[in-house]
Amino acid sequence: QRVARKVRLMAQVRLSALGKDFGSFRALDGVTLTVEDGELFALLGPSGCGKTTALRCVAGLEQPSDGDIFIGAQSVLKRPPNERPCGMVFQGYALFPHLSVFDNVAYGLRAHEYAQSGPVGKGLVLGSFVSQRLFPPSATMRHRVNDALQLVDLAGEAERMPGQLSGGMQQRVALARAIVTEPEVLLLDEPLSNLDRKLRVSMRSMIRKLQQQLHITAIYVTHDQEEALSLADRIAIMDHGRLVQLGTPAEIYDAPATPFVADFIGAENLLPGTVAGLVGDELVVRTAALEIRAAGRVTGNAGATGARVRVVVRPQAIRIAPSREALDVENVFDGTVRFGAYLGATARYEVEVADTLFIVDVPDPRPGALLRAGDRVGLGFSANSVILVSEA
Repeated sequence: QRVARKVRLMAQVRLSALGKDFGSFRALDGVTLTVEDGELFALLGPSGCGKTTALRCVAGLEQPSDGDIFIGAQSVLKRPPNERPCGMVFQGYALFPHLSVFDNVAYGLRAHEYAQSGPVGKGLVLGSFVSQRLFPPSATMRHRVNDALQLVDLAGEAERMPGQLSGGMQQRVALARAIVTEPEVLLLDEPLSNLDRKLRVSMRSMIRKLQQQLHITAIYVTHDQEEALSLADRIAIMDHGRLVQLGTPAEIYDAPATPFVADFIGAENLLPGTVAGLVGDELVVRTAALEIRAAGRVTGNAGATGARVRVVVRPQAIRIAPSREALDVENVFDGTVRFGAYLGATARYEVEVADTLFIVDVPDPRPGALLRAGDRVGLGFSANSVILVSEA
């Protein structure tokens, strides 16, 4: 089932040179991007980078200092929040504690009905908040609310109060309230940050399936890299109010445009170095203590001789063995285990190589065969697994 739509409008969202000042603080600085119709688009970045401000500008909760916002072909800058085709899910749920689940979800429908009604109709809408027995909801409203609750797996919970629900259930009520009005754009402001990890994984799967089922354009704000990578069709990474990289999750992960992006997206091994030259088809990069071979995965001018770069090697790309002779890869070193932790599906080690500390993830470890601090090992990784990110 799904919330019925009478007309399917194009819901492309476009930010054009969007800027926002709070006094002397520049929260957004010339952000230009396009969210395509039916796309789940993530705004990702650290706290204070401007991602929530951008979302609030789209919703109409903040007025930009400069630039423009288009939904479809029309600018929405002069339209108040209630006249924009958006539904919003807030980080803190924002449910009315004195209203039932049904009334929370129906709130937007009733607000729209109130705005469109004459004096008598307005009185009936206000009365529905006092007593559903005296002022029962219409069959259409009840059908739409129940459909929205069924979409978020809360069928049968309509009469409960928010205080009787778990955090995950409350967030699903907030999601149902956002979609019941049939918005063209769904805005989600860190909706899962208050939930535990297991529930976050379950909820993000629900959000993705619901977004695809409704074919709704969605903008999702988060500071969680895993969340953005697993949910989004495309990701915009922001820093200090600016857009620093835009691409698919694979593009962002495999080809970070800057050291900031590489670090933020989770590059535990990020070594400063200089490109020394080319040997065959491989670049040679010298770090403070090591010489590393890289095979063509470069961004910017990171492939030029003399370029200052950051060497990115993902923990899962590194292999460790009892000796370096057991490793058949281009980059092989002697190392010493400094720390190890058993994480179930993986074991994570810190291995010191010539004063450089590598983080290494070993899949499917055997608990009885874990390495210990002080163990001497061979450490290696292929030239193809090395990513070079330009410092410039």
